[in-house]
Amino acid sequence: MFDLEKTAIGAGAALKEKKQTVAVAESSSGGLICAALLAVPGASSYFKGGVVVYTSAAKTLLMHVSAEAMA
Repeated sequence: MFDLEKTAIGAGAALKEKKQTVAVAESSSGGLICAALLAVPGASSYFKGGVVVYTSAAKTLLMHVSAEAMA
């Protein structure tokens, strides 16, 4: 199984080292990526925010994803 905790810790360390930030738009992961990143102490220094858009209607309304892109 993929070790999400280790990946989130590594990503956070790399973002801090490079003085970069991240924002996340998720769909079928249902917020798992945001949760993993935010579980790392100090995430507020690099995590800007996230949105979970699960349905096609939400993707169109909130993220302006076209029907063609979802086909």
